[in-house]
Formats: sequence, structure tokens, C-alpha cells
Amino acid sequence: MELVDNLPDGVRERVLRLNADLLVDLLRPDEAVWLACDLLVAGVETPTLLELAGESPTRLTSADAVPLVRQVLAELGVEPIDASQAPWVVARDIARQMIAGSLLPEDGARSLWGLWWSCDTAQEIGLMLQPLEAWDETLPAHRDDETIRAEMRDLAEGIVHAANLRLATGGVIES
Repeated sequence: MELVDNLPDGVRERVLRLNADLLVDLLRPDEAVWLACDLLVAGVETPTLLELAGESPTRLTSADAVPLVRQVLAELGVEPIDASQAPWVVARDIARQMIAGSLLPEDGARSLWGLWWSCDTAQEIGLMLQPLEAWDETLPAHRDDETIRAEMRDLAEGIVHAANLRLATGGVIES
């Protein structure tokens, strides 16, 4: 049994995102440090996890973080994620943040659009282009920000649903 199987859902999801971030080259060293600290609080302890948790979240570089994160995941028994599934993990997390309000919809839409090709040109992500173009191509004084943001959040719901289906089919999450 992997050490992460008994973690709270939110922490387990963050471990999955960390695993995906490694593959799609989006690793955020500060997030890795904070996750390591949260894993320690949750009762998980491995030698490299202790080392990562002791790093400065503001000074740890990606070059130094990548091997630490790979080793932490190995010590936790987490297999590297499939290359076709990793972008969907990231897209789902971005969409969830948009819906929750912890990520501005326009910023999330840009990030999602950047994943469109990696997510097999998924229609659910492709639909985000229209409100994103409306946002970017309309002068702020003439733009209805809240209407466009609401549309982006609504489209994010479809992305979460599509990602859940793809990740369940790929065995990354339980359906």
C-alpha cells in the first residue's frame, strides 16, 4: 500500500498534482516544500521528505527541487504518472481553482489554453478560447468582466468533468 492512500483527499490530490507537474515541467518548488510540510503534519515521514520540508520555499530552485521531489515520490511509493494523464491532472486542478475562486478565471483560462494541445485538443478546453479572446480583445472599459468570468467558471465545470472521466478511464483516480 502506498503511504499516500490514507491521506486526506486534499493532500492526496496535491501529491497527484506534484507528480503530474514533474512530467509537464510545471513544478513549483515553493508548493513542493509546503506539500512536504503538510505530509509531515499528516504523519508521513521519509528521509527525503524531511529534507524537502526543511528547504526554503522562496530559495529552492527548480533544478534542486526536481531530484528531491522525484525521490520523495519514490519513497512514498508513488509511480510516475502516465504522460497522457498528467496534463489532465493539471487541467483539472486549474479548473477547480477557478471554480473555487482561488485563481482568477482569466488566468486559469490562459493556463488551460496552454494545456489544450497536451490534452488531445479536448473540446472542453477549446471552448475556453471564446471567452478568453473576449477578455483579451475587449478594452476593459467596454468589457463585462463578471459575465466573462462567470462563463469561464461554467466552462471550468465541464473541464473538471472531462478530466475526471479521462483520469478514471486511465486508472489515475477512482470513478
